[in-house]
Amino acid sequence: MNLTKFFEQDKKLLIKVIAGVILLVIAFAFYLMKENTSDGEMELSMIPEDTEIGSNHQLTNAAIDEKIMILVDVAGAVVRPSVVELTEGSRIFEAIEKAGGLTGEADMRGTNQAEVLMDGQKVYIPTKQEVQDIREGSTTSIFSFQEESGRSGLININTADSETLQQLSGIGPVTADKIINYRNENGKFKSIEDIKNVNGIGDKTFEKFKSKITV
Repeated sequence: MNLTKFFEQDKKLLIKVIAGVILLVIAFAFYLMKENTSDGEMELSMIPEDTEIGSNHQLTNAAIDEKIMILVDVAGAVVRPSVVELTEGSRIFEAIEKAGGLTGEADMRGTNQAEVLMDGQKVYIPTKQEVQDIREGSTTSIFSFQEESGRSGLININTADSETLQQLSGIGPVTADKIINYRNENGKFKSIEDIKNVNGIGDKTFEKFKSKITV
């Protein structure tokens, strides 16, 4: 055999072997990549789709469970005078709704429906006739209203409207509006003495009506 021919044939065989090895390496590499991709997809598929939803649902339930409830006694000119249960932070208008709403005889002019309620509070809605009798000085009606409201017939300077405030000695329309504007801007009066912070109400004026007001 010709040596030159033998080496040429051996060289061709070696090239084929190397090419085969390279193809095997490439094929194995693709196989590994495919396996890794499949494993990653499997791990993702094992995560429950509703994990986040379930977590949020539990947080929502926890928030509901933490709500604090209060009891408020609603009496007077409402459809169903009763003790009603409300969430903390509720307002007078919500207590009225719970009690079936107002009757046709209700007089709401002296009631602040936006007032925030406290546990154990009594809300009394007077009738038009009761308010009229109080303004006319009817002692019988005043006594009845005092018993029901627990307010001793006093004017609440945190809730009274302009007309009611003008019933106080020394308080006219202008000063009444100043009182309302003051509490709207600064919040409720903490004590009856705080009304002297209103421009135009000094010690002398305060002495005239201090026994007739409450907070």
